[in-house]
Parts: sequence; structure tokens; C-alpha cells
Amino acid sequence: MTPELREKLIGLGNTGNPFDSHNGIRVADVGDGTATVEVDLQHENLNSWGSPHGGLLFTMADVACGLATISLRQEACVTVNAGMDFIAATGGAGVIRAEGRVLHCGGKMCFCVAEVRDERDVLLSRMNITMYFTGRKLDI
Repeated sequence: MTPELREKLIGLGNTGNPFDSHNGIRVADVGDGTATVEVDLQHENLNSWGSPHGGLLFTMADVACGLATISLRQEACVTVNAGMDFIAATGGAGVIRAEGRVLHCGGKMCFCVAEVRDERDVLLSRMNITMYFTGRKLDI
């Protein structure tokens, strides 16, 4: 991956989706078939028990895998299947990070895995996800 493409993908990830921005999700890094996103936990990100909401963890993993996918082929993709295991809870402060990685990329489908961890490196959740290439090239 060229440094120019890396910067474009980080910029796309940080400005391209109002839902992600609203939830404080930002792109920390993108590589060939990998991506990392982060959130500084706020009160609005928490569930009733003071831990990060499962929907936030799911969204972070989805975003990380989507960026990892388009790092390999600059084409719009959508999630067609995802399954997440919630493994541990964490407190309601600090940074949480989702790292997505492409396992296999074919003609129309891309298979990925993501792990979400807290700042102590405790594994909070793990997701297997299948992305589908739409055929629409991205102008990046």
C-alpha cells in the first residue's frame, strides 16, 4: 500500500460516515488487509451497567473489517453476514480499539475477523464477518 492510499483511507474512514463520527469512532491505522479503529469511551457509549454497549463493539469491528477490505480493493463493500462473541466486560473509561484483518478475499466476497480490546489489552469481543463487493469503484 502506498503512503498516499493509506492517508486517503484514513481520511475516508474519519470523515465518510456520520454514524461513526457520532459514536466517536476514528481510524487509527490502515494497512494491506488490516485496519484499526478507536473510541475514547464517553458516557453515551455505555450500557446500563457502565460497560461499552455491545452495539458500539459491533460497529467498531464492522468498520475495521470494512476498511481492511477496501484497503485491498478500492471498491464499495457491504456486510452480508457477521457473528460476534462478547467475551469480557470492561470499565466505562479509556480507549477501546478494534483491529480488523482480511482472512481471504475472492472475486465478490471477503472474509474477515476483528478483535476489540480495551486499553489493558483485555479481549472484549471477537467477530467473524463476510463482506460483499458491490462493483462500485471508490474514488480515492
